[in-house]
Amino acid sequence: MKTFDIMEALAEPFRQAGHRPLATIVWGLVGLLPTIAGMALLFHLFGSDMFIEDPDFESGAEMAAFFQFQSWSMLVNLLEWLVSIVVIVAVTRATFAGRRKDGAFFMRVGADEFRVLIASIVIAIVAILALIVLGLLCVGIGALIWQLPDLPRALGLIVLGIAAFLLILLVSGRAYLILPACVWHHSLAFEQGWKLGRGQSWRLVGLLIMLVIVTLVMSLVILVVGVILLLIIGALLGGWDMPAMDDPEGWVMNMFEQPLVWGVTAAVLLVPLAWVQGFFQLLGNAPFAHVVRELSAEADSTPETPADNPDESV
Repeated sequence: MKTFDIMEALAEPFRQAGHRPLATIVWGLVGLLPTIAGMALLFHLFGSDMFIEDPDFESGAEMAAFFQFQSWSMLVNLLEWLVSIVVIVAVTRATFAGRRKDGAFFMRVGADEFRVLIASIVIAIVAILALIVLGLLCVGIGALIWQLPDLPRALGLIVLGIAAFLLILLVSGRAYLILPACVWHHSLAFEQGWKLGRGQSWRLVGLLIMLVIVTLVMSLVILVVGVILLLIIGALLGGWDMPAMDDPEGWVMNMFEQPLVWGVTAAVLLVPLAWVQGFFQLLGNAPFAHVVRELSAEADSTPETPADNPDESV
């Protein structure tokens, strides 16, 4: 039976980032575009002082402005999701391609992206329904356990919680193979992706746990470095102090009154932020694309991509 190495899968994002530094930045820039648009909208709205104070919902103008803001926010979130699909498929293609390069950084808008879009919607719906069912089962079993004496009840609830958590991890590990399988097989590969995880469930759980640990460590390091850089830039430009813990809201509101600081900060940090965004896309998707590549029956041959078949993309 074919298998995969957890550490090799975990190393895949770092290999891709090292081998494709420019692609990593481009993927991050594309992913950041909707966020930048949303931030520009916030700056515009906060500049009018509309939402610094609690909006007066008895005022027709403020009510209309509030719902306009919510509508734009939903549109930005939708755009972020659609763009993330393009980047996810690009990262998956790059992982499948090995060291082969691509002029468009493996980004397309074509059939593979549409299939991954549909598959992600289906997976989200099924996941919500499954969690509801699991939650109801846990409530029912928990109600029965609650009738036991104190010590058995405590042990029973702990075992129930661990069992539910492990079940979620086992199912999630196999479900994470579906999207890259769709790109590998150029189809809605729900069955193929699910079957690839057969006999690999505990390895996939181990990979998920390791990914969580690596993500937390990387997030902490990047957060510390980011705060230090922001404080250095703010000190050089003047007028930007360490966040006041006694009035964090006032500190946040004060940031919107310093467009020069934030404009220069954004310009200086745009490329590093883009790389970070692109790397986290790799961290979330490349390990599972690696697993699909290793476990697929056609792993010894190079899968066809839209780069090989121009009719697959537009």
